[in-house]
Amino acid sequence: MYALLRDFRPRFWPSVIAGCGVLLLLSLGTWQVVRLFEKRAINGLRADRLAMAETLLPPVLADPSAWEFRRVSVRGSLDHGRELYLPCRSQRGNEGTCILVVLHRDEGLPVLVNRGWVPPSRKDPARRPAAQVAGQAELRGVLRVAPQRTRFMPDNDPGKNVWFFYDLPAMARALGVASLAPFYLEAAVDPRAPEGAPLGGQTRFQLPDNHLGYALTWFALAIALTVIFVLSQRQEPRS
Repeated sequence: MYALLRDFRPRFWPSVIAGCGVLLLLSLGTWQVVRLFEKRAINGLRADRLAMAETLLPPVLADPSAWEFRRVSVRGSLDHGRELYLPCRSQRGNEGTCILVVLHRDEGLPVLVNRGWVPPSRKDPARRPAAQVAGQAELRGVLRVAPQRTRFMPDNDPGKNVWFFYDLPAMARALGVASLAPFYLEAAVDPRAPEGAPLGGQTRFQLPDNHLGYALTWFALAIALTVIFVLSQRQEPRS
C-alpha cells in the first residue's frame, strides 16, 4: 500500500471528478440499502397479515389500509351483467385478463371483486357460462387497497372497457353503481369453481427484493473507481 501511494500526486480536476463519482456511487448503494430494509419491512407486514385467521368482512371499515392483505370472506350476489377487464399476467406469467365484477352486500357498500385470470380465449363471458354464479354466494379472498397510479401506467379507457389501474370512482360509474367500498377483493382459488371460471389466487404477496445485489454492485463500482483514480494519478518520482 505504501508503494502504491508513495508516488500518488493527484491533480485538481481529476480529483474533483473522481470524488463526485465515488460519492454518487456510494449514495446509490446507500439508497439501495435503505430500500432493502423498507422492502423487507413491507414483505414482513404482508406475511404477518396473511398468516392471520380468515375473518368475515365487516359492513364498514374505518381504516381499510389496516386490513390490507388480510384474508376475508364476504356474502353477497355477484352482478355478472357488467364486467370490467384489466389486462394482467397469471402467476405463471401467461398473458390474459383479470375479470372484475361488483358484489352487492346486504349491509355495506358494494365491493369490487377481482375474480381472477382468464386466457384470451375466455375473455368473452359467453365462453364461460357455468362461471356466472347466480344468487347469493360466499367469496373468499384478500382485501386490497387501490394502489397509486404510477407515471408509467397508460390511461384507462372506460369506453372500450380496458383498465390498467384501479380507479374505484370511475369503475363504479362503469358498473352502474352509485359508489363502491374504498377497497377491493382479490378472490382466492376456488376448488369448486367450474371449468373455465376465472382463476383466483392471483394476489402477489411479496415485492421483488433485489436491493442487496444492487447495493453491492454500486459499492464495488465505488471501490473500483477509487483504485483506478489512484493508479491514474501516480507520477514518476522526482529526482
